Amino acid sequence: MRKRLLATLLVAGFSGYVLGGFWRFTEEVDRLSKPVPSADADAIVVLTGGAMRLDYGLDLLRSGRGRRLLISGVHPGTTAATLARLTKTDEAWFDCCVDIDYVAADTVGNAEMAGRWAERRGYRDLILVTSDYHMPRSLLEFDRISGIRSITPVAVRRADLWSRDSLPSGSGLKLLMTEYGKFVATRIRGFLGMAPQDAATSSHVASLDRP
Repeated sequence: MRKRLLATLLVAGFSGYVLGGFWRFTEEVDRLSKPVPSADADAIVVLTGGAMRLDYGLDLLRSGRGRRLLISGVHPGTTAATLARLTKTDEAWFDCCVDIDYVAADTVGNAEMAGRWAERRGYRDLILVTSDYHMPRSLLEFDRISGIRSITPVAVRRADLWSRDSLPSGSGLKLLMTEYGKFVATRIRGFLGMAPQDAATSSHVASLDRP
């Protein structure tokens, strides 16, 4: 009986810890997606994979919040002309001030490639643009990149994830739970000192004026 009681208490405690952690994670995602005070940086990094991320990044570039923009994780073959057309942006912006990373295939790779790009150009303060649910894990990955002094998060709010009073919708709850699992795994990996596998050995960062 004592062993059963102890096991029950351990399971209940662990479940409470997990649920509490998920609730705090959800609150953090909601907080990050709220407007933040204006802050400039050396450059801007946009992680592809979500609607409106690139639009946000280009708006920041045009408003002078950073001197240059890196779009990380772009599908090979995507051209400046395609992105300019999709975002309704003058191609001159891509010619002068935008770089593209075709190598990164995940968040770990995004951070690695952004770090190499920033080091090559002498940037230490970055603005990071990604979706709200993806921002906490992205910040963990970027925090381990040496040479980057500060990261200012600009989270793109996924309206379909939220219902009234900033509570997750049905579909949003499923996505947030999946992302929370990845977030916890990233924290555990960092706590154990396990080096993530690099997305690629190449340090190639191509200009957007190439296919």
